[in-house]
Formats: sequence, C-alpha cells, structure tokens
Amino acid sequence: MRKIRIKLNSLLIMLVCISGISALVLSAAFALYTTNQDSRAHAEHIAQTVQQQLAWQILKVDNNLATIDRFPDFYLWKNSNSFSGLCVTFEGKDHVIKRSLCSGDITEESWPKSFENLYLWLFEPGKDIQFEVKSKNGLVGWIKISPSVIVILHKAWQSIVSLMTFSAIAIIIMCALLYLSLHWVLNPVRKTQHTLKQMSSGDLTVKEPNFHIKEWQDTAIAINTLALNLNKTIDERKQLSLKLLDVQESERRYLCRELHDEFGQALTGLRALTFYIEEEIEERCPDLTPKVQQISTVSDHMMELVKALLFRLRPADLDELGVAENLKSMINEWEAKHESISCKLTLKGDIDDIPTPIAVNLLRTVQECLTNIVKHASATSAEVQLQYHPQSHKLIKLCIQDNGKMTVSEPFISPGNGILGIQERIAALSGELSLSQSPLGGLNVKAVIPVLQLKKPNESN
Repeated sequence: MRKIRIKLNSLLIMLVCISGISALVLSAAFALYTTNQDSRAHAEHIAQTVQQQLAWQILKVDNNLATIDRFPDFYLWKNSNSFSGLCVTFEGKDHVIKRSLCSGDITEESWPKSFENLYLWLFEPGKDIQFEVKSKNGLVGWIKISPSVIVILHKAWQSIVSLMTFSAIAIIIMCALLYLSLHWVLNPVRKTQHTLKQMSSGDLTVKEPNFHIKEWQDTAIAINTLALNLNKTIDERKQLSLKLLDVQESERRYLCRELHDEFGQALTGLRALTFYIEEEIEERCPDLTPKVQQISTVSDHMMELVKALLFRLRPADLDELGVAENLKSMINEWEAKHESISCKLTLKGDIDDIPTPIAVNLLRTVQECLTNIVKHASATSAEVQLQYHPQSHKLIKLCIQDNGKMTVSEPFISPGNGILGIQERIAALSGELSLSQSPLGGLNVKAVIPVLQLKKPNESN
C-alpha cells in the first residue's frame, strides 16, 4: 500500500487548523453552557426581586395602605428591561390566573432547527420558578416566573455566531501568518533538499549557502563537511584505482619483456637447433626424423602460445601504432575470422592521447564484446564507437552495439558472457557501464570513463 506523504508546511498548517477547530468547538460548548447558566441566574435573580417587591406590597395590604384587589401590582415592572425574556404570572389560591406579564419575546427564529434540538437536548431551558405568596391572613396565591425558551435560544445563537465569526477570522489570520512564517523558516529546507538531490545525482561540488537560523546553519555546515569528505574519499579511491592500474600495467610490461627476451629467445634458439638437427640426421639417422619434427611442432606451438599470451598481457604494437590503429587491426582480424558479421568502427577526437592503462582495458573491453556478439547475439552487423576530446572534457565514451537477439537483462542471466568482468574493469577505471536496447535492434553496451591524472606522492592526499 502506497503511503501518503505530506509536506511539512501543509502538515503544520493542518495541525493548526485542527487545533483551532477543536478550540472553537470547546469555546462554543463553553459559550452555550455560560449562556444557559446566565439565563438561569437571571431568572433566579428576577424571582428574588419579585418576591421582595411582592412582600412589600403584602405589607401595605396588611396595614390597609392598599387593597388586595390590586395585588399584585405589575406596573413597576412593565417598563423594566430586567424582565426581558420572562413571563411573570400570579395565580390565586383558587388556582385562577389573576395577573400575568411577559416581556421581550422573539417573533422570528434565526437559528437552524438542528441548533435548537441540540440546545434543548443538552440544557433543557425554560424551567419555571414558583413560590408562594402569603399574608397575615394566610395563603394569597402563587407567583410563577417562566423563562422564554425562544429568547434563551436567540441569546445562545447570537453568542455562538459572534464567537464563531471572531474565531474564524482569528484562525484565518493565524494560518496566513503561520504560512508566511513557515515559508521563511522552511526556505532552508527547500534549499537543502535541492542540494541533497544534486549530491545524490553525483555532483559533490555543490555547497549549502549560509543561513540566519542557527540550526539550519549547523545542518548546512554538516552537509558541506560530509560532501567535502565524500569527495575526498572518492578522489582517493580514484587515485588508488589509477595506482593499481599503473602497477598492473608495469607488471604486465615486465612480464611481456621477460617472456619476449628470455622465453621467446629460448624458443627461437630451440627452433633453430631443431632445424639444424633435422638437416643433420636426415642423412645419418633418418629414423629420428619424425621425433625431431615432433619437437619442432611442439616448439612452434609454444611460440604461438607465447605470442597469444603476450598479446593478452599487452598488445605488442600499442606503443608504436597507438590505440586507433590497434582497434582497426583488431576489427579487421575479427571480420576476417567472422565473414558473416560486418563491423563498423567510428573514432572521434584524439584517440591516441588516451592513457595507456585505460587504452589496454578499452581494447580488452572491445575484444570481449565482439566475442559476445559472435557467441551469444547471432548478429549480422555491429558498430564500435570511441570518442575522446581531451580539450573539452576529460571523458572517454565507448559504445558497442549490434543487431542481434540479446536483450538488456540477458547478459546478467546467461553465464560466460564476460559482462561482469567488463563491469569490474570499467569500475576499476572509475567509469560507468550501462546496457540498453540498441537502435540496430540488439544490445547497446556503453561505457563512460573519466580520464584522471595519477598524482605524484607529494601531491597525493
């Protein structure tokens, strides 16, 4: 299952929005609770006020300062704003409503039905407050104060709307400020990410810029140090590879010289001696002639083996003729042995300026690829392209392609094709080997090799 990846700034803004919405929900719940408590406290306060005023009126009636038929007198309360959203009802002892006063009711409902249902389910507003009214003669009646549910819902809805409007504006402003802040704070992250992508593609010369924030500056210094050390390590490895190739080439040159001077001269002397003995015994001891001819055949075979070994160790005419002529000679001999396959050679640039250790490995790579074409590709046409321009860039490009039947994956599956050996040889030269489909229809083997100069001991790292 593919994981969903979110950018850091988007994640932070999303978390802020979630936190803001959560805070808004909690604030709304608290506002509803506060509104309900205020409505209940207001109703209880009005009940106490009414009770005190009625007690004063009862006292006047008991002292014959007022008549009972005017009790209770709501005249003082009609113009009072403190009774907004309440209904005050006086019920006589015969359970007949004598007086009633309602104030501040709402005629239009501006809130949604879902809000009304939620509020009624949570708080159950509108509970009546009732108390007895007594005089010295006994029970007079009951006073009932009924809070208006419509008024309570209106106040709660207005409180929620005001709170949500303010909170929404605050969240929008906060997100905008956070986005601008994150854009500035996370700008080093984007630059660091771009730098790391360049480094992962092989460009270790790129450097992190200086940042004003200490943590990002420390990260930039660490990345630059890492790139410097990695570049130094790669350079040391390349120098080591060049030293190994140089030592290997010196050993090959030494072996070639020893084989040619010592073993080759010994075989030449043996062949001359065999020829002399063969002439001498032809008249004196003709029975030994077959044995001598056998010795001559063995010495000739050994001479051919030595020549082949010398060529494998180091092409004899590489120093005299150069890389270009060696390649032409190799391909001409290969075409002469395999007349059914034509091979085209394309050379671009200063091919003969290729350093000898690299040239020897290039010749062996071409030889191995041509052998694979014969053994595994069943091709009828092949192309060898070699390019080197030392003035413009220090890269050698070798491309060998054919119109055979080998696919890109087959060289790694089929044993005995030498691709792994070619890979190791190119890797030892700090180069890269790639296999792809050839425009001719077969396999395309491409090698890109940097030309490095071997440093002297006092110049090495």
